[in-house]
Amino acid sequence: MYLFQCEATFGAQPAAVWKVWTDVPGWPEWDLTKEIARLDGPFAAGTSGWAKQRGNLGGPFTITVFEPGRRWVSECPLPLGKVVFDHVIEPTDDGRVRVTKSVEVFGGFAPLFRLMFAARMRRDIAESLEALGRRAHD
Repeated sequence: MYLFQCEATFGAQPAAVWKVWTDVPGWPEWDLTKEIARLDGPFAAGTSGWAKQRGNLGGPFTITVFEPGRRWVSECPLPLGKVVFDHVIEPTDDGRVRVTKSVEVFGGFAPLFRLMFAARMRRDIAESLEALGRRAHD
């Protein structure tokens, strides 16, 4: 298993962040890594979707945890394992909002993932969280 997380804090209402972060077809408008994204049903646990990373192949994902306005988790299958993305929104004491995205890779692909993809993915997620903040603030 391999785990890392990125977080950002910015001036936006948690409901505005939730609205942007859970608008799957809108991800390519602010998420630097997404070219196409769709959800095959309501944004809820058990619903599947598909997303294509810019310059890479696309792949399926399934929402596995859904806590409205606060948290959602998605899983993507990989050869010999899976990647779990945990998305959390927390209001801060100073009226801002903190967002955290954790990435956990399970299975035989985890060591290769760490060596080949983790550093770039961490940078991309950090930039996308900042873009999420700008989008939610508009």
